[in-house]
Amino acid sequence: MAKKKNVRPYHSLEEIQMRKEQLDEVIGLEEEEIKRLWGILTEKDGDLSRSEQILKYVKYGIMAYDGMMTLQKLKRSYGSILDIFRR
Repeated sequence: MAKKKNVRPYHSLEEIQMRKEQLDEVIGLEEEEIKRLWGILTEKDGDLSRSEQILKYVKYGIMAYDGMMTLQKLKRSYGSILDIFRR
């Protein structure tokens, strides 16, 4: 459960407006950081050589195979995919 923050009482509209501007600034900075990190996460690999591209696809194939084998082992142990989440 989230902790409640102590909120100081506001005595005038100016204090409320000042706090709102502070929060808008903080939100704007966090939004810019999220955009920057999202851009890094989703940037394309356009400058990969042919061998690096093939290696990337082989790596994805191995990961998919590993995931399927893990699911098969879980299915054997629990009898059904849905039973995995019931225990």
